[in-house]
Amino acid sequence: MENQTPKRRRTKSVHTREWIENEIRIGNFTRGTALPPEHELAEQIGVSYMTLRKAVAELIADGLLERARGCGVFVSSEIPEQKAQRVLGLVMPAWSAPENLDTIMYFSKACEEVGWLLKVIYVRQWEDRSILDLYEACDALALMPIQETGNMPRYLSEKLRSPDKPVVVTGGSADFIGRDGIFYRENSELEKPCDRLYSLGHRRILLIDQLIRRHGKSTTIHTGLKGIEAVFHRKYPDVEYNNTLMTPEIPVFEFVQDVIRGMILEKQTELAGYTAVVCPLSFFWAVVSGLRDIDLRVPEDMSVLTFGDRREAKFYCPRPAVFSCLLEDQAYRTVELVLRRIAAPDAPPAEFQTASRFIEGETIAAAKTPKRSGN
Repeated sequence: MENQTPKRRRTKSVHTREWIENEIRIGNFTRGTALPPEHELAEQIGVSYMTLRKAVAELIADGLLERARGCGVFVSSEIPEQKAQRVLGLVMPAWSAPENLDTIMYFSKACEEVGWLLKVIYVRQWEDRSILDLYEACDALALMPIQETGNMPRYLSEKLRSPDKPVVVTGGSADFIGRDGIFYRENSELEKPCDRLYSLGHRRILLIDQLIRRHGKSTTIHTGLKGIEAVFHRKYPDVEYNNTLMTPEIPVFEFVQDVIRGMILEKQTELAGYTAVVCPLSFFWAVVSGLRDIDLRVPEDMSVLTFGDRREAKFYCPRPAVFSCLLEDQAYRTVELVLRRIAAPDAPPAEFQTASRFIEGETIAAAKTPKRSGN
């Protein structure tokens, strides 16, 4: 029998090195960030302190890690992309919204296509320190507005203004920090659903929305709906667009659909004479269900126009009339802005327009006097 070369045994040092390399590759240890203290890291991996030190020394020699005297060990900022994927941090508002899942999916897809990883955090206010932590730990940051920009702490706005890495405000203007932005700016596309309702004879239209209290003031979290109201006021002043009757103040963590459906039942007498409803797409089922409760059919008795973007909306029955600022386009253009900024770090701030679309669906029809409950 021929002699066979014995299989090399994987030493604990090799195992430790491979473990750290994998953590770097998948983005758990990102460029420029500090590794945990060495005693803590050795315990986490399950090796001795000396074994860890040997593996770290080899990775320093290879240029993956750097040791700063008195500060610890850091992941090198110059690791080639085949050794460690770049990381895009995404800051999202920490309240329930069905479109958030679609947003993350689109961002994940866009990042994967360019070889980046996506890290997501949910926050309630600008003061949340996890925003700064994510900024420090990623190669670029996508920031969705979670509060009024004027409420951002100075330390955070100054950090986001720095040219150290790309920052893109997604879903709002970035003027407040002088960085790149991608958001929908009202244009002629927004007139299409308004023109359609008007051509169908709707002259009494009701807004159903959610208000929240911020810094003592009541404000909507669906700012896009203001654009529809503005079109009617500017272009069709003979339309009564009621934005007070069905816009209650509801905390962001409350189940809004229960409130909306109950309010329709409570105010059914006041709804008489209105022929169309405008609401966020996420309220669609609550609105349709509430109207059914008071014996109003959609669209025969009440037309419904929604604002928002959900992949599954095309499977709703009836399919809603919807004006959408396309989340997929927003995600891909955010990643495009990040790559442009990396290629041209000194270029002036750029803003992209989010693509939009109006689908008439099956929930708008010619206006007529709606039935009253009990008739």
